[in-house]
Amino acid sequence: MGFFQKKCKKTHYYIFYKIIKDIRISTFLIHYINSCDHLVHRSYTFSNKVVDKVLFPGICKSKMEWQKVLEILRYKLNKMFISKKKPDRESELLCYLWSDQNIKKLVHLWLEDRYDKRKSKSIIKAQTFKTMGNKEFQAKNYIKSIEFYTKCALHAPANTCELSLAIANRSASLFYLDRYDDCLKDIELAIKLNYPKQLRYKLYLRAVQCYLKLGKQHLADETLRKLQEIIYNPDYVTPSIKDNIEKKINEVTVTQPCVQNVVQNTSNLLKLKSEIRFEENVNFPHASAIIDRKYIKELGRHVVANRFIKKGDILFLEKPVSFVLVNADAYNLCQNCNCSNTDIPVPCTMCLNTLYCNENCSNKAWSSYHCWECPGSQMELWKEIGIGHLALKVLLTCTTTMDKIKFNEMQNLVTNFDKLSIGVLTEFGIAAIMLTIYLFEYTNYFKTNDLEDCLMKKFYNQSFNFDFNILTDDNKQLYISSLLLRYILQLIGNAHAITKPNALLRKDDSPMVEEDIVATGIYCSASMMNHSCDPNIITMFVDQYMVVRASRDILKNEEIFNCYGTHYRQMTTENRQKMLKSQYHFICKCKACTLPNLQYFVERFSAMKCQKCSGALCDIKNSIQCLDCGDKSQIYSSVEIEQSKQIFEATQVLIDEGKPEKALDILKKCLHIQNAVLYKYNEDITDTLNLMGKIYIAMGCWLDSITCLENTLLPIRKRFGSSSMELVNQLNDLTDVCLIYLEKELDITADAYKCTLQRTLMYLNELEEIASFNYGSWSTIYKDIKVKQEKMNLISQIF
Repeated sequence: MGFFQKKCKKTHYYIFYKIIKDIRISTFLIHYINSCDHLVHRSYTFSNKVVDKVLFPGICKSKMEWQKVLEILRYKLNKMFISKKKPDRESELLCYLWSDQNIKKLVHLWLEDRYDKRKSKSIIKAQTFKTMGNKEFQAKNYIKSIEFYTKCALHAPANTCELSLAIANRSASLFYLDRYDDCLKDIELAIKLNYPKQLRYKLYLRAVQCYLKLGKQHLADETLRKLQEIIYNPDYVTPSIKDNIEKKINEVTVTQPCVQNVVQNTSNLLKLKSEIRFEENVNFPHASAIIDRKYIKELGRHVVANRFIKKGDILFLEKPVSFVLVNADAYNLCQNCNCSNTDIPVPCTMCLNTLYCNENCSNKAWSSYHCWECPGSQMELWKEIGIGHLALKVLLTCTTTMDKIKFNEMQNLVTNFDKLSIGVLTEFGIAAIMLTIYLFEYTNYFKTNDLEDCLMKKFYNQSFNFDFNILTDDNKQLYISSLLLRYILQLIGNAHAITKPNALLRKDDSPMVEEDIVATGIYCSASMMNHSCDPNIITMFVDQYMVVRASRDILKNEEIFNCYGTHYRQMTTENRQKMLKSQYHFICKCKACTLPNLQYFVERFSAMKCQKCSGALCDIKNSIQCLDCGDKSQIYSSVEIEQSKQIFEATQVLIDEGKPEKALDILKKCLHIQNAVLYKYNEDITDTLNLMGKIYIAMGCWLDSITCLENTLLPIRKRFGSSSMELVNQLNDLTDVCLIYLEKELDITADAYKCTLQRTLMYLNELEEIASFNYGSWSTIYKDIKVKQEKMNLISQIF
């Protein structure tokens, strides 16, 4: 990572600063603290515990948010820190914070309250969902029954019959949906979860049927032998039902093989690796052999090309040290590998809302970190503390990992400790103390791990460990809390937002591609890239893996840049500079921030038309000037702009009243005014053309709509780029209209039909290229485009 340019990659501010969310304590409460500092031991009840009302005002019987705890402590500590020197390192700050009994007292009470109100499994809820599942199963609504059986498994306490029964019942639904492989997985899982022995013959019988359906005779024979052992064991099967089972065995052994309904769950990573070539750099983990990590004082650690790099080449293929889901209640993502779950996830047997894609991920998660994370899930801690959850998970993963290289890559990330205010450091320090107390009081982390072996001995550089002597419990907690604070600070400047593209619906039900932030992870090697507001890479995520590709050709010895915040096409230079300075503590001097022709790039798209050169006439720092010819003599008038906006708003009213023809007439006047006074790429013109296109669609005037939408492509390319999500959305809308026209038009010999056919093929090819490059051939977006292309091929054949 660059020494002077510390960063947080492609993320949103709220993810990493949720922990210090500015929840204002009331004026009355502040006044109360100030006025009562001299009073002692006025108490009231907080979850049946006596609390000092002077030190901890505002606490009540209802669940208290962590931010409120921080607010109370911050106010008290800020007064104490006024006369103190800022600490030089994590351990020094934590020593001071641990010595404050008020911090420990309130944190203990808060955790105890959370523990008392933890969410546990419920046999009653599980039975309710099982009943609902059985009802749907009997009605042959097997897909719906799977949903209820999964909820039953999620709520069923560990080591109860309800848990194994839920999975076994789900396997029956899968069988009737012809999903035999998935059925077999649930059968195996149900048996491991101690499905009742006297009923296991049902599962083995179902497994035999699955193997026969799949044409796997040898596995069917093997399972039949197990079934025979069961039915002749009186502990498993009573003589009264033995004959009935043998009869069923004779019936199923004549089953004919058939094709199953396969729910695709092939690893996206395997698909990626089958499509790309990636040779790893032996000196730079998870980086390509075509790039190197360098260090110079002015730039710190950074990444450069060691040869010519072509657009599209893979630069990084990296698995995170750890990641956490942004939405803790997400049911569609595996919390161990971040792949999209099928409809048959495996739940954690101890806590709610923790799901995995399969049993293997569940087992890996439990042994690596979740055994210590699970109680916190029950206490709903992770919804409260933002990046603190990821810091804890990094600690747990580092504790159990055997990969010392990856361990030390994490430790070597810069913290920016010296650049953060004492207030921010204090809040993060308190969070680190809370997490440490949680581990000590509510898990067996300290009892089952030798900190010297699990952590200290793994460090290549022992400078961090010199401050600690971990012979006592207090010293161990100081060490872990210092390490947690270090991880929190490292994550603020280095964590990445993990995104997944989704095809969503606009209000008018037309498809729109957006990228959802689904998780936050830490990628140490990719963190070595310095920042530019005009990066030469793009990033996509394949489940939890980060894939970094060159977005354009890169020359040998040229530096590789990522974008930590907002791209220059999305935000003004002034606002970018403020954000980067505030969050990442450096002044950006990239080309997009320093080149004159890019300094006011965003302003162009809200500019007037220069009457001398038709360029972009902007109000720059209270001075009217053309960004193209430099003329400063023109007067900026907003009368026409206001007139066009009023007309545009009136159009919306007419559309709502069901008067599209009238709306179109006045919208044409609006466009005429805009073309006269606005810069040709002004976003208002694009909005007007889009609205005209929608009205033409509603009127069935397909060719007119196509013309309007085509006229928006160049402005969108100019503003957002030729590989942007915005262009994907516009091309998607355009090709939808083109396909409708081509399917409905009867005169296929007309010149307009032939021309539209050719242009549609061109647009779809462009769409496929952009989607493949940005999202991968396994993405839903790409698959949807391929469906369009197949439809287009059918139309072309008819023509």
